[in-house]
Parts: sequence; C-alpha cells; structure tokens
Amino acid sequence: MRLEAHIVTIPELGASRVEEMLELMDSHYEGVTRDDLLADLRAKERVILLMRDGTLRGFSTQTWFWHGTGPDRVRVVFSGDTIIDRHDWGSPALAVAWGRMMLGLLDEHPDAGLYWLLTSKGYKTYRFLTVFFREFVPKLGGPTDTGLPALRDAIAGDRFGPRYDAATGILRAEPGAQRLRQGVADLDERRLRDLQVGHFQQLNPGHARGDELVCLARFHPDNLHPYILRQLLADGS
Repeated sequence: MRLEAHIVTIPELGASRVEEMLELMDSHYEGVTRDDLLADLRAKERVILLMRDGTLRGFSTQTWFWHGTGPDRVRVVFSGDTIIDRHDWGSPALAVAWGRMMLGLLDEHPDAGLYWLLTSKGYKTYRFLTVFFREFVPKLGGPTDTGLPALRDAIAGDRFGPRYDAATGILRAEPGAQRLRQGVADLDERRLRDLQVGHFQQLNPGHARGDELVCLARFHPDNLHPYILRQLLADGS
C-alpha cells in the first residue's frame, strides 16, 4: 500500500500523534527533544502527514509569512522539521502533497510572489530543489535570476538573525542542535560523484554537526520542471 498524505492544522494533532512524530524524528536525528518538536509545532501553520495503514511514516511542518513592503512584498513558505522513514525513501507522496499545497497558496494571492525558504542539513533535502525547480539559490553554476541571492539573504537575516552567515549562506548550528544520525544521509565517494551532492558538501561542510544550508526558490509554474508540474496537476484520485 502506498503512502497517503494528509495536511492538517496544528490543533488537529493529538498527543499520540505528536509522540509518533517525536519517535520518528529521534530514530533519524540526534539531539531531538520533545520541547524542540513542540516549539517547532507552535511556530507552524500546517503539518503534512505521511501515513500507511494508520501508521505515521513521515511528516513535514509548514508555515508562511510575508516579507517586504509595497510592490516588493512576497509570501514565503518555510518548512521546519521534516522526515520520512528510511524504508519509504523514494516515495513521491511528500513532494506531491507539498507541491499541491503550494499551488493552493499561489492561488490565494496570484499577484504576489511565492517563495520557498528551505534550510538543509542533508543532501537529500537539497536534492529536492534540483528535482523541482529550474532556478533556485544556491544552484550549481549560479541562478539566472541575479536578485535571488540577495532576497535569500534578506529573508534569512530577518528570520534567523545573527545565526545566519550571509557570506556562506549557512545557518550555524547552536550547541546541542539536531543532526542526522550516522547512516541516514552519509556522504561517501559514490554519492559525491553526483555533482549536486558534491555541490552541497562544498557549500555546507559542517552539515554533520548540524549546520544548515539556507536555500530559496520561487514557486511558480514557470519555475517548475515540466514533469513535476504535470504530476502536481494530475488527478490525484
């Protein structure tokens, strides 16, 4: 049975579901605490739940906010705690559910720019950008949209304050920060032969200690790869 995605509000999460989320996070990350998860949930609007036979197999927390003023005002979606059980890696369920959520948000304010702010501790999350988007930052070879890096720095500076290093695009890990467990997203010689993975390693050499690469992409049909857009617009029945 394939994974089913459900998008729920934070109040819809019961205590037992939160415990499942905590257990799933702890199995993939070191440094996970209940307080950290609850703090992330308090700061979010929605959670994408991935389920199979009533069992939680993955989730991703989501929030959105406005950045800038006047004609430069844009809407930004920020993804928080995100994990998929390693036995379900390769499933498109999270990507499709997230993409359709984004299309819905785009429809709410079609005349405003919609951007995705992503902080990536591991190469798997970074590769999501390369699969979805034509243009994003930091992109191998650099983005065609030369204003994108400056917008990324402005949004990240407002959101994260002095923890964000604009010179490197890195959100520095705090003491005790969550970090991926060994074996979850290790970088070996084979994986580093992938140019995109190698680019992530070069940009975020401190990922193993919890440093996060801050990324930004404009969400719009003209910035999605055609096969991704076709999948998002396909009948989900």
